[in-house]
Amino acid sequence: MNPDRDRWNAKFLAGEAQLVAPDPFLLEVCSDLRPASALDLAGGAGRHALWLAQHGWRVTLSDVSDEGIALARQRCAEASVQVDFRRESLAETVAWATRSGIHFNLITVFWFLAREAFADLPALLAPGGLLVYKTYTSENARFTNGKSTQYALHPDELRTAFPALETVLYREADGVSELAARAR
Repeated sequence: MNPDRDRWNAKFLAGEAQLVAPDPFLLEVCSDLRPASALDLAGGAGRHALWLAQHGWRVTLSDVSDEGIALARQRCAEASVQVDFRRESLAETVAWATRSGIHFNLITVFWFLAREAFADLPALLAPGGLLVYKTYTSENARFTNGKSTQYALHPDELRTAFPALETVLYREADGVSELAARAR
């Protein structure tokens, strides 16, 4: 039994986390990139993996949720695009890529706090590879009513989370942090 898997399966079954359009930040920082290999961590129902695959990327989507992966598989099949799927925790995906010596030209993480993997993610990037990360900080309105900030960044935390990478773009507003950072 995996509590994270159960929690995310319940969210997907309840109709949550099922957006179809890619996040505008992904489009902003990736639209002009030359397609290569991409890892969509905590990729859920596949909106980013699908967009990347439709634009020529070789994508691996990793998510702990059976339900999220099932939705992503269905969406990719309907769009006739190839995506590799890994139903596992973020830690398991990081361990797999590290063991395998795999490096990605792009790693995306959206709306998921993976603080425990911050030290590992830069090593999974190919030289010149890009990390695109967007998630909530504790200053977001969703946390002002006493909701636990366990899954929220501290203000300005993302800016300094990846010192081995060169920041290409960083923004933080209304309790949301966005980072695009390149491997040197």
